[in-house]
Amino acid sequence: MKIVPVILAGGIGERFWPASHSKRPKQLLPLISEKMMIEETFERVLPLCDGDVRPLIVTGNKIADLIVATLGDSYAYDVIAEPVAKNTAPAVGAAAAHCKAKYGEDSVMVVVSADHAIRPIEKFVAAATYAVEVASEEDTLVVFGIKPDRPDTGYGYIELSGERGTSSQGVKSFKVNRFVEKPSAEKAVEYLAAGNYLWNSGMFIWRTGVILDQFQKQMPALYADMEILMNAGCTVEAMDSFYKNCLKESIDFGIMEHATSVSAVEGIFEWDDIGSWESLPRIHGMDANGNCVTGPKVYSSENNNCTISNMSDHTVAVIGAENMLVVTVNNATLVISRDKLPDLKKYLGELKDSGNFPAELF
Repeated sequence: MKIVPVILAGGIGERFWPASHSKRPKQLLPLISEKMMIEETFERVLPLCDGDVRPLIVTGNKIADLIVATLGDSYAYDVIAEPVAKNTAPAVGAAAAHCKAKYGEDSVMVVVSADHAIRPIEKFVAAATYAVEVASEEDTLVVFGIKPDRPDTGYGYIELSGERGTSSQGVKSFKVNRFVEKPSAEKAVEYLAAGNYLWNSGMFIWRTGVILDQFQKQMPALYADMEILMNAGCTVEAMDSFYKNCLKESIDFGIMEHATSVSAVEGIFEWDDIGSWESLPRIHGMDANGNCVTGPKVYSSENNNCTISNMSDHTVAVIGAENMLVVTVNNATLVISRDKLPDLKKYLGELKDSGNFPAELF
């Protein structure tokens, strides 16, 4: 049995502007440690690979060459470069076609994201190894669920209906009753108190043949396009044609929410999806006044609830600020109220549309 890590690495990560842009997407930023996020991802999935198995990166063609050039020959991997973004269902479908062609239907796909923070690696590997066993033995679709530690409205939730089993290392698996979209604040508090809800991490494990069968049953139009792709040998030309013709849909809505056999393996590791600058205080911690400071050459004094990240060669001094985000890179600085961060994409659009700033900033 071959275990194939599938690394979803699409998108630029505009919520991390100005550090993240078309010439340096979020996956290539050292947001968790001194290593790039995609390097962190490789280091936690490579222990799952045996023999000739190579992790598969699925990313956009606008940044694929950049990722390959940046990684150099540090790792052996395959790449699917999407000519157009069609959400996660086509990405997973293309990856399944690749895995069937290269490793067979009995291979097990471990679908992860290139922009998650997971610690420690050993606990992730233990949980993933058990999830592979569950997916292999029961022909079920497995999702990694994370035990919530706060009533967060930014994540989807998984309602559990009963325990399936426990691994020798104490990793638990559960039957999934239903998936719940991002809830209201009131509902999030309710789910946290109930105790039988997990966050949906967006990481999945399944046998390649099982997910192909699910595509055929639940998304027949997409599967028809996948069949053409598979019959063509998953060539670059066939992949381009697949993406240009297929529908746009998420794997959660297209498959997971309607599947009849879904299991959740509870992650025993620390996890964060690193979705915006607001992730940094959770990852790097805060001082007594609620400030998170990362990077060199930073002077912070009399600040409260501020996040300050210096990713430049400059010295940055922030004094007497309240609830602000300050990010500095070599060619741009962002200063914004943390209350306004949910609207950062809107402001970034206004910056672009003004025509007053160089294109390389975006």
